Amino acid sequence: MIDAEKLNPETALLGHTLPSLLSDACNLRPNATALNQWTDAGWRSLSNRAFQMQAESLALGLLDLGLERDDRVALLMSSDVNFAIADMACAIAGLIDVPIDLTQTPETIVLILKQSGSKALIVSNLDLLQQVIPYLDPLKYILLAEVPEGWRSNDPQRLYSFDQISCVTHSIDRVNALYRLLSPQDLATIVYVPGADGEWLGVMLTHESLAGNALAAFAALSRLQWGTAEISLSFLPLTHVFARCLIYGHFYYGHTIYFSTANRVFKHLQEVKPTILATVPLLLERLYSKTLEQSEKLTSKRERIAFKLALQLAKRHQLGQSRIDPLLQKFVARFGFSRWRSLFGNRLKYVLCGGAALKPELATVFAAAGIDIYQGYGLTQASAVVSCNRDRANRAGTVGKVIQGVEVAIAPDHEILVRGAYLMRGYYQNPKATEAAIDPEGWLHTGDLGTLSTDGFLQVTGQKKALFKLANGKYVAPHPIQARLKRSPLVKDAIVVGAGQKVCGALIVPNIEALQHQKLVGDPATLLKHPCVQRLMGATVDEANCHQPYWAAVKRFRLISDATNLTELTKETRLLYSEDKTQDASDFNLQELDCPILAVEACPTFARSLNPRFTTS
Repeated sequence: MIDAEKLNPETALLGHTLPSLLSDACNLRPNATALNQWTDAGWRSLSNRAFQMQAESLALGLLDLGLERDDRVALLMSSDVNFAIADMACAIAGLIDVPIDLTQTPETIVLILKQSGSKALIVSNLDLLQQVIPYLDPLKYILLAEVPEGWRSNDPQRLYSFDQISCVTHSIDRVNALYRLLSPQDLATIVYVPGADGEWLGVMLTHESLAGNALAAFAALSRLQWGTAEISLSFLPLTHVFARCLIYGHFYYGHTIYFSTANRVFKHLQEVKPTILATVPLLLERLYSKTLEQSEKLTSKRERIAFKLALQLAKRHQLGQSRIDPLLQKFVARFGFSRWRSLFGNRLKYVLCGGAALKPELATVFAAAGIDIYQGYGLTQASAVVSCNRDRANRAGTVGKVIQGVEVAIAPDHEILVRGAYLMRGYYQNPKATEAAIDPEGWLHTGDLGTLSTDGFLQVTGQKKALFKLANGKYVAPHPIQARLKRSPLVKDAIVVGAGQKVCGALIVPNIEALQHQKLVGDPATLLKHPCVQRLMGATVDEANCHQPYWAAVKRFRLISDATNLTELTKETRLLYSEDKTQDASDFNLQELDCPILAVEACPTFARSLNPRFTTS
């Protein structure tokens, strides 16, 4: 390795399969309410042993259908207990699961099914299946996790429910034979991630890398207890490897897991009162903003001033300190910061935050209120976690220290490089992309820029890769939508932005000559504000958004005169995301305008995201 600032690893935690983590817990740490699923009738509980038996029954059923070891099984499922059962069943059977994000378009789903060579697809329910069934002809088997009472398959040779294929009275000998066939080096999953140019890359992860990463991440949390003392509320998508890593760790530790959803998480925090919560910065930012808004509504001027003083004191709090300054503690108690803890259920020990950058002041203020937030860093290609903050080693603005078994280096161009036993085997059937990602010395080139402090804290400072990450933790490849925008004769240049933001935006340089051909009169500066130009560009953006999942679509845009000046681009991006995002059109009489109409093609159903009504609950 050429000159690089480097941090050496501790011994990796190897030798485990995913089913072995569950088996150890069932034998040593039985939990009668290990997995809990929200239903209309309330919480439905499963013991870890009952969960294991259901996964074993489904594993045998999948093999009895005709699937064989190393066959790929795609999962188009909600992030609930059924996903966990299907995932573990595939692991026990020696099958390789391929989770697909529910917000994708049908055309992307079909592409992933084809690229992965999946022979079967497991779908959560009939409503979800109806949206994709027209595109599933090549599949050999389709399975439904849940069906209405009395449901009968209209395609009995291909379409089944879990209940139809699960071996309810299965042989212990058959199950034990499956366990004996498993090896830690077996491929467990292929997770598809976007490439820089919008292509899809299948990240191959083994049992050993996933299990080892989960155990190493949990080992970093020194106050974590074994067994039923710890309760986790899970609402992040299980299609993301970070959320799955945490589930595997909870299995092994014998913890209790409650499966929630993003639109119910605050309600369930009050009910469940978890000790562990994994989240993305967006949820914490919403809570923080809401609290600041409420403080502005305080009726007493004295109270408003005191709240601001308390906030200033809170921002001085140092993460990792076991004691809060007495003056700060007094203000915190008086002016409602303690209510933040009640919003989280009053029992939280760990708030694990990943997926996107967290503002340092949020981590500091929440810690002063008694809510410790531990930010981490990771990638799908590294089986989830690379580094994390922890107890007395928690520093705002950083993503902590590397976990056991991981090695990090900072290259001369400041790119973060990662090496260790938890790295992906490579990209499925794409040796060229694999070679570009992992160099001959085994270093994964993350595409992220960063620094490493002398005492081992990693800080992410920017990105080298063309992808950017939204506040919800999802990656966006800007090149494809930029290319579609530039196909329009009205667009000279376009830059898609959105790193750390809630939505994607675009800075667009209009083609002034083309606009003038549309009989729009005015100098370039005037045309940038012209309502007709804004309307034409809005239609252009709508057309370019076709083929994008809804969260990656451009939701706001700003017209600019030049896309080469970096300082101006930074300024325009700030204006784009300011509260008043509309460009001034006060010089125009909207009633007198006769705007030209841009003919746009309707976006076909297969190029639009699945209906959120049926993909979230």
